Amino acid sequence: MGDRIEILLDGHGFFQLPAALRIAEAVRDLNLMWLEDVMRLDNVDTLRDFRDKAGVPLAVSEMFISREDYRHVLEKNAADYLMVDPTWVGGISETRRLAEMAQGYNIPAAMHDCTGPLTLFAGIHVATSVPNVVIQESVRAHIRTFYDLLIEPNIVIENGFARPPGGPGLGTRLRPELFDPDHRGYRISRG
Repeated sequence: MGDRIEILLDGHGFFQLPAALRIAEAVRDLNLMWLEDVMRLDNVDTLRDFRDKAGVPLAVSEMFISREDYRHVLEKNAADYLMVDPTWVGGISETRRLAEMAQGYNIPAAMHDCTGPLTLFAGIHVATSVPNVVIQESVRAHIRTFYDLLIEPNIVIENGFARPPGGPGLGTRLRPELFDPDHRGYRISRG
């Protein structure tokens, strides 16, 4: 593919500093767009040290749930991109605030999506309304195989870009049959 695609690698926070540095060294020549959450995120000073030594752009972190977490990363200059999950940080309004806060530090924001179609739609709304958002993560296999079983309408991707939804609210809705007790796969848990 050469330089016709961007490469983004996600470490899911599985590694500590020595292993993270070895991973960064191994991928440095790939000219990544970013290395995301390769290291555990429980110490921002160590994350800053990793950023200084890694030699690759870092995205941090879909795993954060509060504005305070992101503020520490921004103040310590410990990331090149802020990755935000609209569901985990408290919704569209807080996601928008975080993307705008990152803009004040000249750090672009990205929207996370692996938590379902409603999160994807929320991220697309923020991405279309905040110029600091540079990318919306998506999982093609989810969009193509089962999101349309959960929502209507499904997200539309054209030429690599998500079309902003045009309907009211999120621009989609959960399929009503999902709440029908006779629907195949519907379960009620009783205590």
